[in-house]
Amino acid sequence: MAPPKIHIKTISAETTHIVRHPVLRYGLPKESCALPGDDLPTTIHLGAYSQHVLIGVCTVLNNPKDGPFTVPNGQIRGWQCCPKPKQWCWSIAVEEAERLGKTLNFEVMWMNARKGFCGFIHRFGYKIDGALFDVPIFGPHYRMKKSIL
Repeated sequence: MAPPKIHIKTISAETTHIVRHPVLRYGLPKESCALPGDDLPTTIHLGAYSQHVLIGVCTVLNNPKDGPFTVPNGQIRGWQCCPKPKQWCWSIAVEEAERLGKTLNFEVMWMNARKGFCGFIHRFGYKIDGALFDVPIFGPHYRMKKSIL
């Protein structure tokens, strides 16, 4: 089966809630979709569209020499797609996030990934960086990173 035609465009923080709420925050109040840093001018929200329908979202936080790294870096967060066509949507979204990261001179892209999702993320060249940790409500996670420069 051929992959569906998916295009990526910049969206607002609020638009990410269309996918974040039913997929990442199911059962939680809609307000839980608003994450720290979403409204910073350096934060970029990406939307994946198929036939003009939003099917996936991805947020890129600009963390210059902040957080766990001492080099310019971008955190991919809230990376999720609707049930179909997940794999193609994820691939296109992470490729666009990395492309943006390169234009912003990030040396590293990283994310906090649910333990059960790490094998999939590894396919995109990300490696586990650090010990397993717990995110309340969401369970065990690993930080995963990839050098992009």
